[in-house]
Amino acid sequence: MPERNSVLGTWIKRFLLEYPPTERNLALNTQKSYRDGLTLLLPFVAKRCGKPVERLAVDDLSADRVTTFLGHLEQERGCSVQTRNLRLTAIRSLARYIAVRNAARVEWAGNIRAIPLKKAVRPRITWLSAETMDAMIAGPDRQTAAGRVEHALLLFLYNTGARASEAVGLKVEDLHLPERTGENARATIHGKGGKIRVTPIWTSTAKAIAALSGDRPTGCASVFWSRHRKPYTRHGIIELLERAAARVPELKGQRITPHVLRHSCACHLLRSGVDINTIRAWLGHVSLDTTNIYAEVDLKMKEEAMKSTCSGDAGDKPRWKARGGLLEQLKAI
Repeated sequence: MPERNSVLGTWIKRFLLEYPPTERNLALNTQKSYRDGLTLLLPFVAKRCGKPVERLAVDDLSADRVTTFLGHLEQERGCSVQTRNLRLTAIRSLARYIAVRNAARVEWAGNIRAIPLKKAVRPRITWLSAETMDAMIAGPDRQTAAGRVEHALLLFLYNTGARASEAVGLKVEDLHLPERTGENARATIHGKGGKIRVTPIWTSTAKAIAALSGDRPTGCASVFWSRHRKPYTRHGIIELLERAAARVPELKGQRITPHVLRHSCACHLLRSGVDINTIRAWLGHVSLDTTNIYAEVDLKMKEEAMKSTCSGDAGDKPRWKARGGLLEQLKAI
Protein backbone atom coordinates (compact mmCIF):
# COMPACT_ATOMS: atom_id res chain seq x y z
CA MET A 1 0.00 0.00 0.00
CA PRO A 2 1.55 3.37 -1.01
CA GLU A 3 2.13 6.05 1.59
CA ARG A 4 -0.73 8.49 2.03
CA ASN A 5 1.32 11.35 0.57
CA SER A 6 1.83 9.37 -2.64
CA VAL A 7 -1.73 8.06 -3.11
CA LEU A 8 -3.04 9.51 -6.37
CA GLY A 9 -6.70 9.45 -5.32
CA THR A 10 -5.99 11.54 -2.22
CA TRP A 11 -4.25 14.19 -4.31
CA ILE A 12 -7.08 14.25 -6.84
CA LYS A 13 -9.70 14.78 -4.13
CA ARG A 14 -7.69 17.64 -2.64
CA PHE A 15 -7.16 19.12 -6.08
CA LEU A 16 -10.86 19.08 -7.02
CA LEU A 17 -11.91 20.57 -3.69
CA GLU A 18 -9.28 23.32 -3.62
CA TYR A 19 -7.96 24.25 -7.05
CA PRO A 20 -10.94 24.80 -9.44
CA PRO A 21 -13.45 26.31 -6.97
CA THR A 22 -11.17 28.14 -4.52
CA GLU A 23 -7.79 28.98 -6.04
CA ARG A 24 -9.08 29.64 -9.56
CA ASN A 25 -12.78 30.32 -8.95
CA LEU A 26 -13.59 28.52 -12.18
CA ALA A 27 -17.12 28.26 -13.54
CA LEU A 28 -19.22 25.35 -12.28
CA ASN A 29 -19.24 23.70 -15.70
CA THR A 30 -15.44 23.91 -15.85
CA GLN A 31 -15.21 22.33 -12.40
CA LYS A 32 -17.42 19.48 -13.60
CA SER A 33 -15.25 19.09 -16.69
CA TYR A 34 -12.13 18.69 -14.50
CA ARG A 35 -13.96 16.16 -12.33
CA ASP A 36 -15.24 14.14 -15.29
CA GLY A 37 -11.84 14.06 -17.00
CA LEU A 38 -10.04 12.79 -13.90
CA THR A 39 -12.84 10.30 -13.21
CA LEU A 40 -12.21 8.81 -16.64
CA LEU A 41 -8.45 8.82 -16.12
CA LEU A 42 -8.34 6.83 -12.86
CA PRO A 43 -9.88 3.53 -14.07
CA PHE A 44 -7.88 3.76 -17.30
CA VAL A 45 -4.57 3.99 -15.39
CA ALA A 46 -5.70 1.35 -12.87
CA LYS A 47 -6.37 -1.12 -15.67
CA ARG A 48 -2.93 -0.48 -17.19
CA CYS A 49 -1.24 -0.94 -13.80
CA GLY A 50 -3.29 -3.93 -12.70
CA LYS A 51 -4.23 -2.20 -9.45
CA PRO A 52 -7.46 -1.08 -7.79
CA VAL A 53 -8.15 2.63 -8.21
CA GLU A 54 -7.70 3.21 -4.47
CA ARG A 55 -4.11 1.82 -4.55
CA LEU A 56 -2.82 3.94 -7.41
CA ALA A 57 0.30 5.96 -6.59
CA VAL A 58 1.28 9.28 -8.10
CA ASP A 59 4.15 7.60 -9.98
CA ASP A 60 1.62 5.32 -11.70
CA LEU A 61 0.41 8.38 -13.58
CA SER A 62 3.35 8.62 -15.98
CA ALA A 63 3.59 10.85 -19.03
CA ASP A 64 3.42 7.79 -21.28
CA ARG A 65 0.18 6.64 -19.68
CA VAL A 66 -1.33 10.11 -19.97
CA THR A 67 -0.43 10.17 -23.67
CA THR A 68 -2.00 6.72 -24.12
CA PHE A 69 -5.12 7.91 -22.29
CA LEU A 70 -5.44 10.91 -24.63
CA GLY A 71 -5.18 8.60 -27.63
CA HIS A 72 -7.86 6.37 -26.06
CA LEU A 73 -10.19 9.37 -25.80
CA GLU A 74 -9.89 10.18 -29.49
CA GLN A 75 -9.70 6.73 -31.03
CA GLU A 76 -11.95 4.60 -28.82
CA ARG A 77 -14.33 7.10 -27.22
CA GLY A 78 -14.63 9.25 -30.36
CA CYS A 79 -13.82 12.51 -28.56
CA SER A 80 -12.89 15.62 -30.51
CA VAL A 81 -9.48 17.29 -30.35
CA GLN A 82 -11.04 20.06 -28.26
CA THR A 83 -12.26 17.51 -25.70
CA ARG A 84 -8.86 15.81 -25.70
CA ASN A 85 -7.20 19.15 -24.96
CA LEU A 86 -9.69 19.91 -22.15
CA ARG A 87 -8.85 16.59 -20.46
CA LEU A 88 -5.13 17.28 -20.82
CA THR A 89 -5.56 20.76 -19.32
CA ALA A 90 -7.12 19.20 -16.20
CA ILE A 91 -4.30 16.64 -15.90
CA ARG A 92 -1.61 19.29 -16.34
CA SER A 93 -3.27 21.44 -13.68
CA LEU A 94 -3.30 18.45 -11.33
CA ALA A 95 0.42 17.83 -11.94
CA ARG A 96 1.27 21.45 -11.21
CA TYR A 97 -0.89 21.39 -8.07
CA ILE A 98 0.97 18.35 -6.74
CA ALA A 99 4.43 19.71 -7.61
CA VAL A 100 3.78 23.01 -5.82
CA ARG A 101 2.96 21.13 -2.63
CA ASN A 102 5.58 18.39 -2.95
CA ALA A 103 8.98 19.44 -4.29
CA ALA A 104 9.96 15.81 -4.88
CA ARG A 105 7.35 15.67 -7.67
CA VAL A 106 8.68 18.60 -9.71
CA GLU A 107 10.39 16.42 -12.32
CA TRP A 108 7.37 14.11 -12.54
CA ALA A 109 5.06 17.09 -13.04
CA GLY A 110 7.38 18.61 -15.63
CA ASN A 111 7.17 15.47 -17.76
CA ILE A 112 3.37 15.56 -17.71
CA ARG A 113 3.13 19.31 -18.27
CA ALA A 114 5.44 18.92 -21.28
CA ILE A 115 2.74 16.94 -23.13
CA PRO A 116 1.58 19.40 -25.80
CA LEU A 117 -1.96 20.40 -26.64
CA LYS A 118 -2.98 19.22 -30.07
CA LYS A 119 -3.78 21.81 -32.70
CA ALA A 120 -7.49 21.74 -33.44
CA VAL A 121 -9.07 22.77 -36.71
CA ARG A 122 -11.78 25.32 -36.02
CA PRO A 123 -15.14 23.71 -36.85
CA ARG A 124 -17.20 25.21 -39.65
CA ILE A 125 -19.70 27.77 -38.43
CA THR A 126 -23.28 26.66 -39.13
CA TRP A 127 -26.09 29.18 -39.07
CA LEU A 128 -29.65 29.38 -40.37
CA SER A 129 -31.42 31.87 -42.58
CA ALA A 130 -34.05 34.17 -41.08
CA GLU A 131 -36.77 32.24 -42.95
CA THR A 132 -35.61 28.91 -41.53
CA MET A 133 -35.41 30.37 -38.03
CA ASP A 134 -38.97 31.69 -38.36
CA ALA A 135 -40.13 28.22 -39.42
CA MET A 136 -38.48 26.60 -36.39
CA ILE A 137 -39.94 29.14 -33.98
CA ALA A 138 -43.43 28.78 -35.46
CA GLY A 139 -43.39 24.98 -35.06
CA PRO A 140 -44.48 24.41 -31.42
CA ASP A 141 -48.22 24.12 -30.71
CA ARG A 142 -48.96 27.23 -28.65
CA GLN A 143 -52.39 25.87 -27.70
CA THR A 144 -50.62 23.72 -25.11
CA ALA A 145 -48.58 24.81 -22.08
CA ALA A 146 -45.53 22.84 -23.27
CA GLY A 147 -45.80 24.41 -26.74
CA ARG A 148 -45.89 27.91 -25.29
CA VAL A 149 -42.73 27.24 -23.30
CA GLU A 150 -40.96 25.77 -26.34
CA HIS A 151 -41.98 28.74 -28.49
CA ALA A 152 -40.75 31.25 -25.89
CA LEU A 153 -37.50 29.38 -25.36
CA LEU A 154 -36.72 29.25 -29.10
CA LEU A 155 -37.46 32.97 -29.38
CA PHE A 156 -35.23 33.75 -26.42
CA LEU A 157 -32.28 31.70 -27.73
CA TYR A 158 -32.46 33.30 -31.16
CA ASN A 159 -33.12 36.82 -29.89
CA THR A 160 -30.33 36.93 -27.29
CA GLY A 161 -27.82 34.45 -28.71
CA ALA A 162 -27.73 32.89 -25.23
CA ARG A 163 -25.85 29.68 -24.58
CA ALA A 164 -27.90 26.68 -23.42
CA SER A 165 -26.50 26.96 -19.89
CA GLU A 166 -27.44 30.66 -19.81
CA ALA A 167 -31.03 29.95 -20.82
CA VAL A 168 -31.26 27.16 -18.24
CA GLY A 169 -29.99 29.50 -15.53
CA LEU A 170 -32.39 32.35 -16.38
CA LYS A 171 -34.54 33.27 -13.38
CA VAL A 172 -37.73 35.32 -13.16
CA GLU A 173 -35.88 38.11 -11.35
CA ASP A 174 -33.47 38.36 -14.32
CA LEU A 175 -36.28 39.68 -16.56
CA HIS A 176 -37.55 43.22 -17.03
CA LEU A 177 -40.82 42.93 -18.95
CA PRO A 178 -42.86 46.16 -19.16
CA GLU A 179 -46.59 45.56 -19.43
CA ARG A 180 -48.57 45.70 -22.66
CA THR A 181 -46.05 46.86 -25.28
CA GLY A 182 -42.90 45.08 -24.13
CA GLU A 183 -40.84 48.19 -25.03
CA ASN A 184 -37.38 48.36 -23.45
CA ALA A 185 -37.72 44.78 -22.30
CA ARG A 186 -34.42 43.21 -21.32
CA ALA A 187 -32.87 40.18 -19.69
CA THR A 188 -29.89 39.89 -17.37
CA ILE A 189 -27.86 36.90 -18.51
CA HIS A 190 -25.35 35.16 -16.28
CA GLY A 191 -22.63 33.92 -18.62
CA LYS A 192 -19.43 31.91 -18.48
CA GLY A 193 -16.96 32.68 -15.74
CA GLY A 194 -19.51 34.62 -13.70
CA LYS A 195 -19.76 37.38 -16.31
CA ILE A 196 -23.09 39.24 -16.45
CA ARG A 197 -24.55 41.08 -19.43
CA VAL A 198 -27.87 42.79 -20.09
CA THR A 199 -29.46 42.06 -23.45
CA PRO A 200 -32.54 43.76 -24.95
CA ILE A 201 -35.31 41.47 -26.08
CA TRP A 202 -37.92 41.90 -28.78
CA THR A 203 -41.55 42.71 -28.07
CA SER A 204 -42.54 39.25 -29.36
CA THR A 205 -40.04 37.58 -27.03
CA ALA A 206 -41.19 39.65 -24.05
CA LYS A 207 -44.85 38.82 -24.69
CA ALA A 208 -44.12 35.11 -25.16
CA ILE A 209 -42.19 34.95 -21.88
CA ALA A 210 -44.78 37.04 -20.01
CA ALA A 211 -47.48 34.61 -21.16
CA LEU A 212 -45.73 31.79 -19.32
CA SER A 213 -46.56 33.20 -15.90
CA GLY A 214 -49.97 31.54 -15.83
CA ASP A 215 -48.45 28.12 -16.60
CA ARG A 216 -45.47 28.37 -14.26
CA PRO A 217 -45.53 25.99 -11.29
CA THR A 218 -46.03 27.69 -7.94
CA GLY A 219 -42.74 28.82 -6.44
CA CYS A 220 -40.74 28.05 -9.60
CA ALA A 221 -37.97 30.65 -10.05
CA SER A 222 -36.79 29.32 -13.42
CA VAL A 223 -38.26 30.98 -16.50
CA PHE A 224 -38.30 27.86 -18.67
CA TRP A 225 -39.45 24.43 -17.53
CA SER A 226 -40.10 21.19 -19.35
CA ARG A 227 -43.30 19.29 -20.03
CA HIS A 228 -42.46 17.30 -16.90
CA ARG A 229 -43.00 20.48 -14.85
CA LYS A 230 -39.30 20.73 -13.99
CA PRO A 231 -36.77 23.41 -14.98
CA TYR A 232 -35.21 22.84 -18.39
CA THR A 233 -31.76 21.27 -18.54
CA ARG A 234 -29.11 21.67 -21.24
CA HIS A 235 -30.00 18.20 -22.52
CA GLY A 236 -33.66 19.21 -22.60
CA ILE A 237 -32.84 22.21 -24.80
CA ILE A 238 -30.90 19.99 -27.19
CA GLU A 239 -33.91 17.64 -27.46
CA LEU A 240 -36.20 20.64 -28.03
CA LEU A 241 -34.05 21.82 -30.95
CA GLU A 242 -34.08 18.32 -32.43
CA ARG A 243 -37.90 18.31 -32.33
CA ALA A 244 -38.12 21.84 -33.74
CA ALA A 245 -35.68 21.06 -36.57
CA ALA A 246 -37.57 17.86 -37.46
CA ARG A 247 -40.64 19.98 -38.32
CA VAL A 248 -38.69 22.01 -40.92
CA PRO A 249 -38.11 20.16 -44.25
CA GLU A 250 -35.01 22.23 -45.10
CA LEU A 251 -33.29 20.96 -41.93
CA LYS A 252 -33.80 17.27 -42.58
CA GLY A 253 -30.66 15.36 -41.63
CA GLN A 254 -28.97 18.39 -40.04
CA ARG A 255 -27.85 18.55 -36.43
CA ILE A 256 -29.13 21.78 -34.90
CA THR A 257 -27.52 22.68 -31.57
CA PRO A 258 -28.01 25.70 -29.27
CA HIS A 259 -24.82 27.18 -30.73
CA VAL A 260 -26.34 27.11 -34.23
CA LEU A 261 -29.02 29.52 -32.96
CA ARG A 262 -26.29 31.59 -31.29
CA HIS A 263 -24.37 31.77 -34.58
CA SER A 264 -27.59 32.65 -36.43
CA CYS A 265 -28.27 35.51 -34.04
CA ALA A 266 -24.76 36.91 -34.56
CA CYS A 267 -24.81 36.63 -38.35
CA HIS A 268 -28.25 38.25 -38.64
CA LEU A 269 -27.15 41.12 -36.39
CA LEU A 270 -24.11 41.60 -38.59
CA ARG A 271 -26.20 41.63 -41.76
CA SER A 272 -28.49 44.19 -40.19
CA GLY A 273 -25.58 46.58 -39.86
CA VAL A 274 -24.82 46.14 -36.16
CA ASP A 275 -21.12 46.81 -35.53
CA ILE A 276 -18.91 43.91 -34.51
CA ASN A 277 -18.09 45.31 -31.06
CA THR A 278 -21.78 45.57 -30.17
CA ILE A 279 -22.23 41.95 -31.25
CA ARG A 280 -19.29 41.00 -29.02
CA ALA A 281 -21.05 42.56 -26.02
CA TRP A 282 -24.39 41.07 -27.11
CA LEU A 283 -23.00 37.52 -27.10
CA GLY A 284 -20.77 37.98 -24.05
CA HIS A 285 -17.46 37.33 -25.81
CA VAL A 286 -14.34 38.39 -23.91
CA SER A 287 -12.24 38.93 -27.03
CA LEU A 288 -13.23 40.66 -30.25
CA ASP A 289 -11.22 37.99 -32.11
CA THR A 290 -13.89 35.44 -31.19
CA THR A 291 -16.65 37.61 -32.68
CA ASN A 292 -14.70 38.31 -35.87
CA ILE A 293 -15.39 34.77 -37.10
CA TYR A 294 -18.90 35.91 -38.06
CA ALA A 295 -17.52 38.54 -40.41
CA GLU A 296 -15.52 35.79 -42.11
CA VAL A 297 -18.34 33.30 -42.71
CA ASP A 298 -20.97 35.56 -44.33
CA LEU A 299 -20.48 34.99 -48.06
CA LYS A 300 -23.18 37.48 -49.06
CA MET A 301 -21.41 40.33 -47.27
CA LYS A 302 -18.13 39.32 -48.92
CA GLU A 303 -19.78 39.43 -52.35
CA GLU A 304 -21.20 42.89 -51.67
CA ALA A 305 -17.80 44.09 -50.49
CA MET A 306 -16.21 42.73 -53.66
CA LYS A 307 -18.72 44.57 -55.84
CA SER A 308 -18.10 47.85 -54.03
CA THR A 309 -14.34 47.59 -54.52
CA CYS A 310 -14.22 45.99 -57.97
CA SER A 311 -12.04 48.04 -60.34
CA GLY A 312 -13.66 46.71 -63.51
CA ASP A 313 -12.39 44.35 -66.17
CA ALA A 314 -8.72 43.66 -66.55
CA GLY A 315 -8.68 45.58 -69.83
CA ASP A 316 -9.90 48.85 -68.28
CA LYS A 317 -7.43 51.65 -67.86
CA PRO A 318 -6.36 52.33 -64.28
CA ARG A 319 -8.29 55.11 -62.53
CA TRP A 320 -5.18 56.62 -60.97
CA LYS A 321 -2.12 58.23 -62.43
CA ALA A 322 1.20 58.73 -60.72
CA ARG A 323 1.93 62.38 -60.08
CA GLY A 324 5.43 63.75 -59.71
CA GLY A 325 8.32 61.88 -58.16
CA LEU A 326 8.43 59.54 -55.20
CA LEU A 327 8.58 62.30 -52.59
CA GLU A 328 5.49 64.01 -54.00
CA GLN A 329 3.62 60.71 -54.00
CA LEU A 330 4.57 60.03 -50.39
CA LYS A 331 3.41 63.48 -49.32
CA ALA A 332 0.04 62.82 -50.95
CA ILE A 333 -0.60 59.69 -48.90
